Amino acid sequence: MRDMVMFLAMLVMVPMAIMNGFVAFLFWGYTTVLTPTHYLFGFMQGVRFNLIFAAIALGLLFWGRGKEKVKKPELAGTYWLLVAFLIHANLSAAFSLSPNPMVMDTYEKIMKGFAFVLAVPFFVKDRMGIHAVLAMIALGLGLHGVVEGLKFIVSGGSHQMSGIPDSSLTDNNLFAVAMVMVLPIILYFSTTLSNKYAKKLSLIAFLLTILTVIATNSRGGFLALAVLGVWYFFMSRRKGVAFLAILVGVVLVLAVAPDSWFDRISSIETANEDNSFMNRVAAWRVSLAIGLDNPIFGGGFSAIQNYWIWDTYKATTSIFNIDMNLYSPKAAHSIYFQVLGDMGVVGLFLLLSLLATANSNRKAIRRKIKNSKRQDLVWAIDMADAMFLSLLAYMVGGAGVSLTYYEIVYILICLLSVLNLLVDKHIKGQLD
Repeated sequence: MRDMVMFLAMLVMVPMAIMNGFVAFLFWGYTTVLTPTHYLFGFMQGVRFNLIFAAIALGLLFWGRGKEKVKKPELAGTYWLLVAFLIHANLSAAFSLSPNPMVMDTYEKIMKGFAFVLAVPFFVKDRMGIHAVLAMIALGLGLHGVVEGLKFIVSGGSHQMSGIPDSSLTDNNLFAVAMVMVLPIILYFSTTLSNKYAKKLSLIAFLLTILTVIATNSRGGFLALAVLGVWYFFMSRRKGVAFLAILVGVVLVLAVAPDSWFDRISSIETANEDNSFMNRVAAWRVSLAIGLDNPIFGGGFSAIQNYWIWDTYKATTSIFNIDMNLYSPKAAHSIYFQVLGDMGVVGLFLLLSLLATANSNRKAIRRKIKNSKRQDLVWAIDMADAMFLSLLAYMVGGAGVSLTYYEIVYILICLLSVLNLLVDKHIKGQLD
């Protein structure tokens, strides 16, 4: 039944995409974020939905109707930093430690994700464009939050979410970070939408997504959620709304979280006695050793998961003083150590620079609007804050998961740059 519904939906979506390149672009992103095959079990499961819409969007952009749309967009420094990160990823794959059969799998995923990221400025050029992409992210990730949150309620709090197979969010910790990331975007819509029913639906989605974070049983997700709440209060222009959102979230957690969840979260205090955490420390130690020994290009994607590479570097002198004989190869379990081991010190520098640039764009948007006293542009501050809070959740939650190449992160970084340029044009009178 689900496959038939999706088939009928495609009969509508494909013609819509062919008629409008921006719609095709949104469908491309939506099918990537949603991973619709997760909900399909029949003849539609093998369909590559995002490839279909990617081909339509790019085809219309470069060879389709409306040649005036192909004109070169205004590209800021952030865009070229993204290009530099992608070029370095290519070099890291080319000069990776060998043999490493896992390199090409990760490389292919990065190329697919960045194809969408680099297309953003060509399609998104105004407030409604940014708004639409944020809605695409909220509807894609938010659907998972709503579905899993409802399962949590129906199960009486016993439901546990273990991730989405064949996606970037394959385990509970990765999924938890993504759910925390989407919360500021959902809350942004709940405070900016004018339709009262849409506002209520956004709030319901927000609450259900918090329940989904609980359902992951992830300590990293909890830490990201806690830090996000504090930062949201201090950054928000609407302190009353922010305080109410945090209060509701806290009450919700205390009211519905099972005892097993509290036991799991309380184990943070004794992390050094937790075998799961110490496995992470072992992975960080090996990633650090690989990155320092190969500072330019790193060891290549997923190098740490190869036994021969792990055995080569596990005995290297390190600041992490643990008995490495107790641990075996595994994922890096940190965006920072992952990129260090995969792409070297240069790769880590580029990632940190991208995240710092996102914050710089947010601050620049605030400063320009404040200095120009353009109250009609306050919406841009709210939009920028929502995107940066999402990235903040990623920076905090990502410290304990291997999610370096998650496309949503780079989409938000690029959107903040586009928004900064858009604010400039409004202030200079180039746009109404």
